[in-house]
Amino acid sequence: MNTQSKQYTPQGPKGSLLSGNLMAYRKDPLQFLTDLQRDYGGAAAIRLGPQKMYVIYDSDLLKELLITKQEHFVKLKAFQEARLFVGDGVATSSGEKHKRVRRLIQPHFTRAHIQTYAGQMADIVDRELHRWKPEQRRSLTDDISNITFAIIAKTLFSLEGDEYARAIREPYETINLMCAERMRVLAAMPLFVPTAKNRAYKAALQSLDRAVYAIIKARRANAEIGEGDLLSVLMAARNDQGEGMTDQELRDELMIMFIAGHETSANALSWAFSYILQQPEVERKLYEEWDRVLQGAPPTAESYMQLTYTQNVLWEAMRLRSPSFFTGRSAVRDVEIGPIQVKRGQSVLFSPYAIHHNPTYFPDPQAFIPERFENDLIKRIPQFAYMPFGGGPRGCIGNHFAMLEMVIALCMIGQRYRLRLTPDHPPIEMEPLMTLRPKNGITVIVDKR
Repeated sequence: MNTQSKQYTPQGPKGSLLSGNLMAYRKDPLQFLTDLQRDYGGAAAIRLGPQKMYVIYDSDLLKELLITKQEHFVKLKAFQEARLFVGDGVATSSGEKHKRVRRLIQPHFTRAHIQTYAGQMADIVDRELHRWKPEQRRSLTDDISNITFAIIAKTLFSLEGDEYARAIREPYETINLMCAERMRVLAAMPLFVPTAKNRAYKAALQSLDRAVYAIIKARRANAEIGEGDLLSVLMAARNDQGEGMTDQELRDELMIMFIAGHETSANALSWAFSYILQQPEVERKLYEEWDRVLQGAPPTAESYMQLTYTQNVLWEAMRLRSPSFFTGRSAVRDVEIGPIQVKRGQSVLFSPYAIHHNPTYFPDPQAFIPERFENDLIKRIPQFAYMPFGGGPRGCIGNHFAMLEMVIALCMIGQRYRLRLTPDHPPIEMEPLMTLRPKNGITVIVDKR
């Protein structure tokens, strides 16, 4: 797309009079977003109910949206529903608050600091794998989620024990399903209306709050626990008036770290296994790399750099099944994005899932080909042609953390066990909720390697 041309209004599918394109989106969000790119190119106009929005795919336009003109936008207003449970933390706040909290958190996610977590990550994976037994039938998606949650809890908040995982993850499952449903209707039923669904939703929100506030209360009572971890840094922080974070503010930061931090990694790992389990040649190449590089030892921060094929398997899994499949921004003032005039209050959407299926940059886009990431593919294509962790000042702060934990977990599972899908396993389908995950999970039989 020529972003220097005169003002231009993108075209899009007409849709129905009342709901616009909402029904097509609700029927199959992933196909809808992918078809828009195929049919309309770098940008398209859609209508969800009365709201006209733009969906952009062009990398130059994305750069304007996410970097050069990012101050003209805030997080997508349509996602306000999610703030009921993730709150106003670093991923959802805007302006000076977002910048201040991100500055506090950033030191815990530098490459150098993340390397110090490698030993703890490996210990946690080892502990979880001791629960596995040969010939067991296991829910791989649940097991991987247990691992990524335990890693976040221990490394960032010095928490150990299954009770934390249960107290947070169980109500989140209810919230995840219902929140995604509420976001895909023109007008969600107000929560004060006592329907069965609303009562279940509010009960889950209350359970989630109780669990996180209990963690904060325990730490305030004993500040020496976890000295130097992320929670202690947040509790010690002071603003210009010398005021510390309230319990509500701490709750919001913990919530986004627990939920976004563990679920996206768990989904990406699950998708990686979904391909490995069905492609013996990929599995063979992974085994060869692990045997050559690790020689039976657990991966470390040092050996991570040599595990290039393992990393490429994960990059390719996140290309085909981007955990964050759909997001966007809302304009706080009139602004031009390339030739597109975006009015104050209008939303601009983008879909990493659809962008990653662009055959211009990814020939045979439906095929799982880890080798495509060799020879620095990410540096050879436009900056926003591949964006599994988002981009710009609001890009995922934990991208290096996520890659390290995923490589460690993938290697250690594969070093110890050979997994195979259960004989009666149905096709692994996509379920686009708040993130993109395998519908109904992945069930495997565990074999000793």
